[in-house]
Amino acid sequence: MVGPDDWPRVDPFFGPNGLVEHCFCQYFRLERKDYSACRSTARRDRLAELITTGERVGVLGSIDEVPVGWIGVGPRLGFARLRTSRAAKLLPGDDPTRIWSIVCVYLAREQRHQGLLRVLINRAVEWARDEKADLIEAYPEDDRDPATRIDRRSFRGRVTTFEACGFTVVEPRLKHRALIRKDLR
Repeated sequence: MVGPDDWPRVDPFFGPNGLVEHCFCQYFRLERKDYSACRSTARRDRLAELITTGERVGVLGSIDEVPVGWIGVGPRLGFARLRTSRAAKLLPGDDPTRIWSIVCVYLAREQRHQGLLRVLINRAVEWARDEKADLIEAYPEDDRDPATRIDRRSFRGRVTTFEACGFTVVEPRLKHRALIRKDLR
């Protein structure tokens, strides 16, 4: 989990030549028009402020002190873009104040297929549980059908990876996506 003292470790991950250049985990935190109007330096400043003030923003994975993975996670209400997302549409009876969302996952290419992403997802689940969330959800690419073409550059993760961490598909969404959840109660 990223805490107030972790900005020096997070900054290079998102900065120039980092694994995720220029996003600074703001894509889901801002409405579409606000994100488009916000330059990389402003997104960097926003993330720095969130982290240094103790906002729950994500899980950073490192090997030998080198950042190699990131999961954008936190209370669902902290992600403005989810309010209008068809992939993240709430179900009848949902209380969004009790739900945490995993909105993005990144892993250095050389670290893939080694189980590190499952470790990071499980850390995010533990964090949400510690914060008394009822549910944690994500909106990954649905890779359960081998014939489905999945965008390899996607930052949403894969259904099968989340299923390996105990998530359940609630329902298919869009063309190749799914709403998946894990009950934390």
